[in-house]
Amino acid sequence: MNRRTFLTAVGAFATEQKLRRLQLSRTALDFGLDPATPTITTTRYPYLQNVRSDRASILWATLESGAGVVEYSPDGVNFTRVPARSRLFGRTETALTSNFVQYQANLTGLQPGTEYVYRVSVSGADVTPGGDMRFRTAGPGPFDFLVLGDSGYGQYAEQFMIAQRLQTEKPALVLHTGDLVYGAPSGTFEGYQRNYFNYYYPTMSSVPFFPSLGNHDYEVPNALPYLAVHSVPNENVPAGDRGRYYSFDWGNAHFVSLDGNASLERAVSSGGSMLRWLENDLRSTRQFWRIVYFHYPPYAAGPNMNDPHSAMIRQYVVPILEAYGVQVVLTGHEHSYQRSQPLRKSAFVPADMGTNYISTGGGGALLYPVYDNYPIVAFGKSAFHYVRAEVRGTKITFRAIRHDGVEIDTYTVAPRPVFTDDAGVAPIVMTPGPSAGATVRILGRGLAADETFVCSPIAPTELSGTTVTVNGRPIQLLYVSGSQIYAQLPFNVDGNVTVRVTTANGTCEMSY
Repeated sequence: MNRRTFLTAVGAFATEQKLRRLQLSRTALDFGLDPATPTITTTRYPYLQNVRSDRASILWATLESGAGVVEYSPDGVNFTRVPARSRLFGRTETALTSNFVQYQANLTGLQPGTEYVYRVSVSGADVTPGGDMRFRTAGPGPFDFLVLGDSGYGQYAEQFMIAQRLQTEKPALVLHTGDLVYGAPSGTFEGYQRNYFNYYYPTMSSVPFFPSLGNHDYEVPNALPYLAVHSVPNENVPAGDRGRYYSFDWGNAHFVSLDGNASLERAVSSGGSMLRWLENDLRSTRQFWRIVYFHYPPYAAGPNMNDPHSAMIRQYVVPILEAYGVQVVLTGHEHSYQRSQPLRKSAFVPADMGTNYISTGGGGALLYPVYDNYPIVAFGKSAFHYVRAEVRGTKITFRAIRHDGVEIDTYTVAPRPVFTDDAGVAPIVMTPGPSAGATVRILGRGLAADETFVCSPIAPTELSGTTVTVNGRPIQLLYVSGSQIYAQLPFNVDGNVTVRVTTANGTCEMSY
């Protein structure tokens, strides 16, 4: 693709608007209507945010103000209307040449794993669609998600080529590891329109983007444009920090987005809330997968490897991630693809035992080299790319895909079950003791694919793919999750006790 073709493609937005206004005027004349009837000038196509199992938000922007409405339907016949709230952004606030109105409609009471179609209007006039106007809520079962970072440079055709590939992938969701936009300065309203929405709007109309903040997103004080154009989960996040870090569930995965900039700095230096929130959040989740993403890689080799924010992540964030069994960490900042050796407590361990760090910062900005001779980097490539993650129960396969579609790395994480190594907690407790009818509690990581419990007279010996034996004999399972098992011992045990937990990924065994 030459530069002229590239610039023509990313500039198609304005041309489409002119053609649409002309078409509307001609249609009005054909039907004997007054062509002066107010029309809507779409300045930002409708895009999805905060899609979960029971909700979704749809945002868009126009030059005109009016009554915004979203109509949505699971069958394309029976539609539910939801009014949108609106906010006027003035030129003095945005530094743009015109005022605009941003709309947001929050859809609630949705059904898990269900596809919905939707349409958008302002004061009865249809808002221009930018892509496929449908979405699917989170639900159980396998799903794919995409990851990219450091994308919003707006100078290279490779960014546009990656944007086209994202659209054809049709993932469940997209994670962004920060630096959504660059410029002079970066992080402006104009930058988000030009280098973010203008590239990804065909995908954003049907796939939610869940971003994290990079250093360039903070070049406008307090990252206000980033916060204004996104609507992310805010449950349990302190009011003053909402939009900067958050978590959500999809399938059997728990995702956490952190702010490695101001929120981390405040947490380290002045009692900010983010690290306490992170620990509480990870302690509370019962999902099998714990996936955390943010901008600064703690373990990568390149020009940014000595960034003080990366050092703060290593010192203050990594111990929390390890304590609560995070299997995957996704970052950016290094403009390359890198995958670390799996780590736990500063030691190299097998992939099924440790935390796997993947840095994906090749979304469209100027590439950086990957430094050689750093053993912590298991694989690295200086290339424009994104990452596809294929979640299949207790396995995730990560595929790093170059801008031209060539797969440059494939890596599978399949955590086997392990008992907790927290010195202050007993991994196995039998109450009152190893006798028939006793309750067995097991604590650890990777213990079951999904949180599942039973309420039946006879409990099963297999639940969510997990079995537990005591001295080689199966016991009855009452509750399982990634971090806990509750079971009932149906027989007496004399002498030594050997407990074994088995999942699709392997086994762990302890005797006492």
